[in-house]
Amino acid sequence: MRLMQSSMTPNSDKNATNSVGDFKEDAGPQNTNTAKPAPKSSKQRILIAVGVVLLGVIATSAAGYAVGRAQGETRRQEIIIQITEEQFLLAVEDLDAGRFEIARQRLEYISRLDPSYPDIAERLSEALLALNAPTATAVQLITPTPNLAPVEDLFDQSLAAFEAEDWNTCIDLLLSLRAKNPEFKSLEVDRLMFGALRNRGVNRISVEGRLEEGIYDLSRAQRFGPLDREADNWQSWAQLYLLANSYMGLDWSQAAFYYGQLYLIAPYLKNDTYLKYATSAHAYGDQLYAGKDPCAAEEQYLQSLLAWENPELIPTATKAANACLTATAPAPPPPPTEGTPEGTPSTDGTETPTPPPPEPTEPLS
Repeated sequence: MRLMQSSMTPNSDKNATNSVGDFKEDAGPQNTNTAKPAPKSSKQRILIAVGVVLLGVIATSAAGYAVGRAQGETRRQEIIIQITEEQFLLAVEDLDAGRFEIARQRLEYISRLDPSYPDIAERLSEALLALNAPTATAVQLITPTPNLAPVEDLFDQSLAAFEAEDWNTCIDLLLSLRAKNPEFKSLEVDRLMFGALRNRGVNRISVEGRLEEGIYDLSRAQRFGPLDREADNWQSWAQLYLLANSYMGLDWSQAAFYYGQLYLIAPYLKNDTYLKYATSAHAYGDQLYAGKDPCAAEEQYLQSLLAWENPELIPTATKAANACLTATAPAPPPPPTEGTPEGTPSTDGTETPTPPPPEPTEPLS
């Protein structure tokens, strides 16, 4: 062991180091340049930036659409709640005042919007009894001829009716198919049923003017999926029209208010929105003019004429405008007082001394 330790001297370490160095030198020239990734070109960077921007735009649009749909649904529910509450209170007032026919119309309208509204059945029965009408009328049920075609044929027929935009036939065929086999192509049947109900509802509101039936179709379509923006708008406009129409002849201020909102977005809904807005604004203006408020009456007359140019209203509107000018004209200045004050106030707040009166002159001889 001593012999081995003595042989491991510093010189031997140096020699070992030299031998390693010699080995490295013999191994050939070393490549000191490490490999670096090629820099990305400006074109690649632009493409990446454009892709990131497009993804951000798509994500923002999708989020905005979802928020808009949620806000639209919330707004529609708020309108329905407001309509039902207001109409129910008015119906109760009509019942107490003996206006049973108007109360019946209001209550039937509420039952179509919300069949589960509290006390609606009892109040409707009260109105019908007061009108000496039975609460239930026996109706002879017509049993439709059963469609004996196989479900596959029914599906093909409904698809053809959908493509032909025959919504009534399509819906009837799909109902017959569902009655025979509820599980047959359930997803495709749901899709067709949604589209047929949606399109028939929009057509009934926008073309035929059958607002209540259109609202009902669209509410049925919502059981199969959410409505698109166009259908949602038509449903909201129809509900707003019915709300405004419920005040016609009863509260001209409310009728003018709601028809005014509808006139801005759908002036030709049912081909008479503009006319009913003009009529309600005219009647509300008459009430304001009779109540000694010519300026507010002038505003209502102006809105009425903008919606419908009625020559018979122009003299009344001119009279209200003149009365408004008279009522808002500035008061005349007070008459000057006799005598001259000691000092007259100037514009800078100081008093300007009054000049002394002229001295009397001697008469000429």
